[in-house]
Amino acid sequence: MCGRYGLNHPDPVLADWYRAASMPELKPRYNIAPAMEILAVRDTDRGRIGSMMRWGLIPHWIKDTKKLPVLNNARAETVAEKPAFRQSFRQRRCLIPASGFFEWKTEGRCKQPYFISSRDGGPFSIAGIWETWGGDTGETKESCAILTTECNALMQTIHDRMPVILSQEVWDTWLDPDLRRDEILLSLLKPFDADRMQAWPVTPAVGKVANQGEELFRPLISEREGGLLKRQATLHSTDLPWE
Repeated sequence: MCGRYGLNHPDPVLADWYRAASMPELKPRYNIAPAMEILAVRDTDRGRIGSMMRWGLIPHWIKDTKKLPVLNNARAETVAEKPAFRQSFRQRRCLIPASGFFEWKTEGRCKQPYFISSRDGGPFSIAGIWETWGGDTGETKESCAILTTECNALMQTIHDRMPVILSQEVWDTWLDPDLRRDEILLSLLKPFDADRMQAWPVTPAVGKVANQGEELFRPLISEREGGLLKRQATLHSTDLPWE
């Protein structure tokens, strides 16, 4: 967790939302998975900008990226200590916009996917860290990871972890590249207000990365009045994102 999310807010809306000087052109994406290119918002000497980065942090000191596991998540409890994350945490932080994210709830022998989004219709601003990796041939690659924390009351019914979601009033603090005090940064990494979130079960089709489309965000249709609950929750473990 978090291993799957979507973003269908248009780039002009996101540019206004984050007061960004520039934002890449975006298309709606309903099933984003680790190792894909994702949008990250950061503060630079050119102002606040949106950039596309690989989801899965590549530490700058890695020699062979082929031997590196996909570091898509960093736990808030250990991000300041882990060698792969601590330098990025202190010096290179970002926000990762998401219209909502997916999580799988174990129900008996099945796993039912849920979509979690904001009650006010705005995007979530997930806390992230980023890094620039340079290869021996001169190639460079920007990458990022999502921070996770313990669950709030809403998420506890679904999973035991959730992304760190930051409220607008702390964006400037989190993105400040000159702020390197662990005690201030770590104080921001707490569960989001459950009353500002909503969740519902969705189609298990989201378990396949190749599946896209806005129907992945929609609630499952209950046909109990017709005698059938339309749900197929059995997914293979290889189809699921794991932390």
